[in-house]
Amino acid sequence: MNRIKFQRGFYKTVRFLLQPVFKAFLNYHSEPVRITAQPALILANHTTNLDPVMMGISFPDHMLFVASEHIFRLGWLSRLIVFFLNPIMRVKARTELRTASEIMKTLRSGINVCMFAEGSASWNGESGEIPDSTIKLAHRSGFPLVTYRIEGGYLSMPRWGASFRRGKIQGMLIQQYSVEELRSMTYEELEAAIYRDLYFNIFQRNEHLKIAYKGQRLAEDLEALLFLCPQCHKIASIHSNGDQLRCDCGLQLRYTEHGLFESLTDTVAPFHTVLDWDLWQRQHLAETSLALREMPLDEPICSDEDQRLYRFQPGIRSELIACGRLALYRDRLELQDARQHQPFIFPLSTISDMALIIQRLLTFTVNGEDFYEVKSTLPRSALKYVMICHQLADMRIML
Repeated sequence: MNRIKFQRGFYKTVRFLLQPVFKAFLNYHSEPVRITAQPALILANHTTNLDPVMMGISFPDHMLFVASEHIFRLGWLSRLIVFFLNPIMRVKARTELRTASEIMKTLRSGINVCMFAEGSASWNGESGEIPDSTIKLAHRSGFPLVTYRIEGGYLSMPRWGASFRRGKIQGMLIQQYSVEELRSMTYEELEAAIYRDLYFNIFQRNEHLKIAYKGQRLAEDLEALLFLCPQCHKIASIHSNGDQLRCDCGLQLRYTEHGLFESLTDTVAPFHTVLDWDLWQRQHLAETSLALREMPLDEPICSDEDQRLYRFQPGIRSELIACGRLALYRDRLELQDARQHQPFIFPLSTISDMALIIQRLLTFTVNGEDFYEVKSTLPRSALKYVMICHQLADMRIML
């Protein structure tokens, strides 16, 4: 109990200190939310890596957050996070009964729990799919449900971005559902309500508001998301610098303060927004999946140099086991260690789960029990591996 009191005091102190900072530097605005019935499960959309801080600013009442397991493998920093915030661990792209059990245990102890419903921050500015397990938890928990939406965060801190941009971010309470209301709703009714409450498309919003998100290096690292050129259809041929995107084929675009593309040549920009481009590349991969499956076994679909392969135990530790070239073939993922002759080979048929953490961290599970991650110090798209693997093999993915 003393530890909980300490964490509540820390929560209130940090909230008090960060509220003016986020308002000044990120132009974040929200009204304090008073939860009418506590403890409650709080579901929010996920737009940036700083969403937990913005949720804490918006909710005066203490709550614990569900967090990705990788933050539990950061050594002394993890120990500080656990001591002060005590987050609930979740392994991405896996159905975690332990996570649901910890959430229920926390709620029963009288503490609010906040989850970001999609499980990952948006890559393209539109809300993603919500796992069935999250809807079921909200439906069956026996505790009140609060839904909250953050708007504008994506253009301020895009997941793919290398810099912050100051525009406007707004947080708003959408709905508070009592236990009685939840009991009266079918699973399908609650699912529709949660999607309605949390869905957000930043480009639809900014088409009307026309808010400028000003900053430096606006387009840099955009190739982390946009890995497929709409002009030549090559993979990983897009390069960013400053506010510009270029492809080896001659495509030249500027990414503006409003999150829109402008052509730097006489041709019209192939897409208006990042969202349009991303939806196209996903559809293109689906349409060309047969050709990908028929590629020669010795010809990589895509590859990256200077990659680091780790084996890890969720929430405990990670161990560097190889450094070198990562390549995806039609039937396998392979990392050729620069120090060894034999590569590390992972048949796609053995990979049960694959996920992305933040921007560059690629994680996957082999045979449901061996955990690996690939890190890169260089800008590159980890997303392309997940999306292409999803077309080549049957595996659970989380972007």
